[in-house]
Amino acid sequence: MSYFLYFVQEVKSLQMVFRLIFCGLITVLTVQCGKGPAEPVWTTFSNADGLANNMVYDIAFDAAGKKWFACGINRISHYDNRTWTSYTVPNDLVCGFIFGIEIDENGNKWIGTMGSGAVKFDGVSWTGYNPSNGFPGNDVLSIARDSRGNLWFGTRGAVVRYDGDEWKAFTDADGLLSDTITAIAEDSRGNMWFGSVTGNLARFDGTSWTNFTRPAGPVKHIINDITPDHEGNVWIATVFGALLYDGSGFSFFRESDGLVSNSVYAIAVGPDNNIWFGTTDGVTVFDGITWTSYTETDGLAENQVTEIAIEPGGTIWFATAQSGVTRLSFE
Repeated sequence: MSYFLYFVQEVKSLQMVFRLIFCGLITVLTVQCGKGPAEPVWTTFSNADGLANNMVYDIAFDAAGKKWFACGINRISHYDNRTWTSYTVPNDLVCGFIFGIEIDENGNKWIGTMGSGAVKFDGVSWTGYNPSNGFPGNDVLSIARDSRGNLWFGTRGAVVRYDGDEWKAFTDADGLLSDTITAIAEDSRGNMWFGSVTGNLARFDGTSWTNFTRPAGPVKHIINDITPDHEGNVWIATVFGALLYDGSGFSFFRESDGLVSNSVYAIAVGPDNNIWFGTTDGVTVFDGITWTSYTETDGLAENQVTEIAIEPGGTIWFATAQSGVTRLSFE
């Protein structure tokens, strides 16, 4: 074969390869373009599925991505993404409602109760903490874990920090305007934020406390939840609407702005920085421009949403007051 004929044959071979690659790309693009936007899939779990009961007040995810639920009186439930397991807290440790659940770096489940302080569950044994053994209070209104591994408890009378060895209580004597703490969160800078039953808001940088003056009016009411977003803003849930603190001042959002209800109990931020609000009349999501609301008619188990938790992949869990939990996934 002459060099020229060999060259021509090689060129033809390359042309065939390019055609095959081009056709392959067209096929992939056609398939991708044929896919529509992700469709929302709503799934509700109740006591009929294995949940301890239908009164769910808090949700936590463990390191393996399994879900834990605080279920009303004396019960918690665990969902491993296939099956449900429920546990009853010993009667001698709990005499009231379980309002909060958090998981420490060792996988222990910490439960906040009304009337019995804090309870730790290591998967086998239960340990109660109250004024008799170092925990300063009987009523735990909120729980959070910070990025350093500390646990924070909001009580009637103090903010309590537990570093794994010691309990440290902070009160109005340390600089808080109010020491009955109903909401706790950590921002991206490591500051801890605290909301109170009187509507006061405080920030703790590890050394000093800063209290904030909020807009006057009905917003000065119990703070139900605090959630920082991915841009450094802090969102605050109240029964008169939602507040946004942007580092310099406050903005106030109500039904007239797009919320499905002014009574906001929970706020969560998705990986896309969309803000989700749980209210007495459904949920609302805000993408920075548009407000969209969902209710029972869309797939929620119940309109009264008590807590929202979002997995890293974007799946959203809604706890309800009387109808179990609803999972919203996108397929």
